[in-house]
Amino acid sequence: MINDFGSPKKILITPLNWGLGHATRCIPIIRQLLDAGHDVHIGSDGGALQLLKDEFPALPSVKLCSYNINYAARHLLLGLVFQWYKVFLAILTEHQQVRHYIKVHQIDIIISDNRLGCFSRHTRNYIISHQLTLLTPLWIWTKIATLANHFWIRRFDECWVPDSPPPDNLTGVMSSARRLPHVRYIGPLSRFRSMELPIERDCVVILSGPEPRRTGLERKILKQWATLPYSMLLVRGIPDLEIALPELPTNVTSVSYLTAEALNRAICSSKFVLSRTGYTTVMDMIVLRKPCILIPTPGQSEQEYLGKRLSSYPGFVIAEEGSLDLSLAIHQVLMREK
Repeated sequence: MINDFGSPKKILITPLNWGLGHATRCIPIIRQLLDAGHDVHIGSDGGALQLLKDEFPALPSVKLCSYNINYAARHLLLGLVFQWYKVFLAILTEHQQVRHYIKVHQIDIIISDNRLGCFSRHTRNYIISHQLTLLTPLWIWTKIATLANHFWIRRFDECWVPDSPPPDNLTGVMSSARRLPHVRYIGPLSRFRSMELPIERDCVVILSGPEPRRTGLERKILKQWATLPYSMLLVRGIPDLEIALPELPTNVTSVSYLTAEALNRAICSSKFVLSRTGYTTVMDMIVLRKPCILIPTPGQSEQEYLGKRLSSYPGFVIAEEGSLDLSLAIHQVLMREK
């Protein structure tokens, strides 16, 4: 896909700041673009922007608007439906911000990861998304949300799906493209590479995602881990925030976040991984072939759907947050490792 761009261009990369997954899966694309001689700019907000600025400190960047969504609803996507006006205003605002930025910096190409307003009639526009069908608990809302999603995706010249084509795709019905003619399946994206390293700990816990869900899971894991005989590195996934931790158990160390290279090494030097069921994490674990406990975010239909699909995949153990039993989940993942 990068080869399609021809001679060096000015390219703006704009991942959504919804957890860190959208930003992290842009890292291998940015690396390829830089290797090909392109002039890359980055645009986002919050933790996603901070992560990319830390990974690529020499690249010019622009802060885009935040979507300012309240994630306390029982069903996250239904919560988004009832906050549609915030999403709509954010799309319009980021569209205006991008229009100004490309005019000032003479941008040729925009690659957006799920930022629906990051396109322009003066550039070539690409969107990265595996969520072509937006799942909700109710079929009518699924249909409405998907139609709205397709309306915005059609504003782009091409949609890149980081998955294999059906029927071999990990994301199942989510990446079905029956009504979108300009879809290209580019295969799973990962910023990581497999490394043979000595094992330094039992587990690396990788947290991310919107608050207050991230903090709630963090507290639950730490409370149970205090009674377990396993060593753990906690990667909190909060590069732009200062959220205090209680006193940690002696078998736990913690960092706010790690660069791609440092996290790559941490994963490869751990026996197994514990994380949310984000699709970026799933792609990373498949590339690294690392056993993993996945905890779907309650009410987030995408993660619940992925959890059901992956429950029979080798190396994955799916644990429900509401009835979380880490002792049992760890036993299961270590048995699968054997």
